[in-house]
Amino acid sequence: MTEKMIAKCDLFAANKNLIHKKFVWDYNLMSVLSSLVYTSEDKEADVEKMKKCLSIIKKNSGVFSPFRSSERLFLVSKMALSEDPEKYFADVKALYDKIRKGHFSKDTFMVIAAVNIVDAGRISEAGTIITKFNDIMKRMKKEHPMLTANTDMPMVVCLAMSDKSVDEIIDEMEANYAALKTVFKGHSDSVQGLAEVLTLQDGTSDEKCRKVFDIYNAFGAAHRKYSKEYGLASLGALIGSSKAPEDLVSEICEAERYLAGKKGMGASIMGRSDRLMLAALIAADCEGISGNGMKNPIIVETIQTIIAMEVMMVVVATSAATSSSH
Repeated sequence: MTEKMIAKCDLFAANKNLIHKKFVWDYNLMSVLSSLVYTSEDKEADVEKMKKCLSIIKKNSGVFSPFRSSERLFLVSKMALSEDPEKYFADVKALYDKIRKGHFSKDTFMVIAAVNIVDAGRISEAGTIITKFNDIMKRMKKEHPMLTANTDMPMVVCLAMSDKSVDEIIDEMEANYAALKTVFKGHSDSVQGLAEVLTLQDGTSDEKCRKVFDIYNAFGAAHRKYSKEYGLASLGALIGSSKAPEDLVSEICEAERYLAGKKGMGASIMGRSDRLMLAALIAADCEGISGNGMKNPIIVETIQTIIAMEVMMVVVATSAATSSSH
């Protein structure tokens, strides 16, 4: 691994442990997400400022508000990194209210979508972006009514902020979906997420899908199984690498082994597939893919969606276990 990669891994693990120690009652994977937010900015987590930000959220939202859900550490971290946490929260909340109009449910995915607009500095264009966002969501639901859900909202907002028209977005997303399904059969939800990630990037559908297949096959050649479930979309964060697939995968595998030896990153906290996915995202950050590293919405959104999906999976599994014990 490069010195930069080692430093990123060290910072990531240190931040994760520091955050979890101070927010011990929050779900462990949320400290992972929070650490990724800080690590992407090359900063050490400021847990005292995070606590102040959590107080701001509690003061300005109800007990059952999505701003205080299990994924709250993501928003807390974003606020703590801003110059004015109170204004940041007020901006996110105002955009959340606009996004929620016309939608029956309210959840964290809408909050993340609002965060994406604030982080992009596009608050003044929110009306146009949200209109385009709603158009894309309607078209997606028409094409894939059983797959399209609120989990798609954060990435759809990123797509709505792109220069591509609604027709161009839907056409390319469908082309990506059709090509990816030929390889990743039986994983429709994950394939749709990856198709969205690829649509946000430059290049033809054929070129981008081929890069994904080459990287995925390189993991197989290295005898490392890359998740086809929630981790699949993260492959889309790697296609901008200039490295040969086998060299890129070798570095990621080395980083995963390095992370496994760090405190709080072992088997009792997460599996090998989780660490491999995180190592892949850190590798993308180190290379500064698309010029912005993890600050690029492609990579940031991949992280958010994957972690959110995993939280949902754990909640479902826990509920099933509880039901079966009665």
